[in-house]
Amino acid sequence: MPSVRILEAGDPRPGPGLLATRLVGHYVEHGTAPYLANTRHRVLLADVDGQVLPLVVNDGDDSRCYLTSPYVNYISYAEDFARSVKERAVRWGLLAFIRAVRAAIPRRHLDRVVYVNHWLLATGPELALSTPQLAALTEALQARFPEHAFVFKRASAATAEEVERGDSPSRLHAIFNRQMYRWRHEPGLKPPREFRQDRGLLQRHQPHLRRLTTAEPDTVSRLGALYRALYLDKYSELNAHFTPAWFEAALQQGALEVYGIDVEGGLHYFVTCFEAGDELIGSVVGHDPALSRKHGLYRAGVSHLMRLAEERGLTLNLSSGSGEFKRKRGCTPWTEYELLGFEHLPWRARHSWSLLRGIYNAVGPRVFTALSI
Repeated sequence: MPSVRILEAGDPRPGPGLLATRLVGHYVEHGTAPYLANTRHRVLLADVDGQVLPLVVNDGDDSRCYLTSPYVNYISYAEDFARSVKERAVRWGLLAFIRAVRAAIPRRHLDRVVYVNHWLLATGPELALSTPQLAALTEALQARFPEHAFVFKRASAATAEEVERGDSPSRLHAIFNRQMYRWRHEPGLKPPREFRQDRGLLQRHQPHLRRLTTAEPDTVSRLGALYRALYLDKYSELNAHFTPAWFEAALQQGALEVYGIDVEGGLHYFVTCFEAGDELIGSVVGHDPALSRKHGLYRAGVSHLMRLAEERGLTLNLSSGSGEFKRKRGCTPWTEYELLGFEHLPWRARHSWSLLRGIYNAVGPRVFTALSI
């Protein structure tokens, strides 16, 4: 029988070298509000046979962020994305469909939830629990949080298939989440033209590319401004509202590597990444959109991550979005699932989760493919 322990602030901590301690230890101590302004969650740790996974607890109305609210992620954030689609007929069709889903599924049925393997970033390490471990952790969570649903982040297609088998003891269900893109250096294989062009841009910017490691006030302020310009002003206010304390922690703790590019006399681009197993995971980015287009900063930043992954012998995970851009540079698509635990809830909540799952599994992959997300 797998061993499961749920750890809170004040409990004996896992070793300081563990990724969970380095990336989310401050959330366990202080909660999310000081670091993500549009959330207020408790964060716990689950120790399953020595694997330590973050647990993010949403008690029903703790989030206005797609990272930690299933309702925002699957409905409100999707609506924001649909508004950005250029083709009018497609845009209005998507909006009508999403609004119909919104009318059918109450927020209160989805947002009382415990996230498992949630690192409070868009992409975290892959879920690596076996089927018996998933079942044991689900049982422990049901005993601790009997009124919450459970969402296990970043499950592979193989894991999703495993839990969907009728004899699976976990009573979990898989839902399509998104299309991700991964890249790995293949010795002897000629890279695409776009890859070579981006590598040239990187060489041009190399003298002005540096790793940022000190949390000086001006640096923290500039990183926050570049992040806001991209994620909040350009895309959606439903993205994470990272505070100055978040950027300070990222720079001070070092688990999240932060790289910046200076152009025209100042810092106008940054990209972050971290290692998890055999992956280098590209994470939070920020840039001045106009100067990024002018100088090719985003392209140079992606090329920098590819070079780091090649040098370290790792697979680069570039998360989701900009599918055509990533495919042209040799990335391969990979489907990410979430695992849902809701069978212990009242029937109305079970119905809402089942409806959401059915809709996204039927429609989600086709939308991502058609729009090259």
